[in-house]
Amino acid sequence: MTEQRYFSGGQEFLYPHAGDPKPPSNTKVLLLSKGGICTVGYWGATWCIGWLPLPKRNMEKEDERHT
Repeated sequence: MTEQRYFSGGQEFLYPHAGDPKPPSNTKVLLLSKGGICTVGYWGATWCIGWLPLPKRNMEKEDERHT
């Protein structure tokens, strides 16, 4: 049996049903389902239990050339 690992840190999902704010309307965010699956979409489906802003891109690092 292989060991399952995952990497997490930094931010935490926000849970509106527990008093956290809802995301801005018509804004794409990371969504957490009741089954623990994370996907990208818009808040409002009944299966959404948590949300997190999308990560910010670092365009300077993306443009760097690797030598």
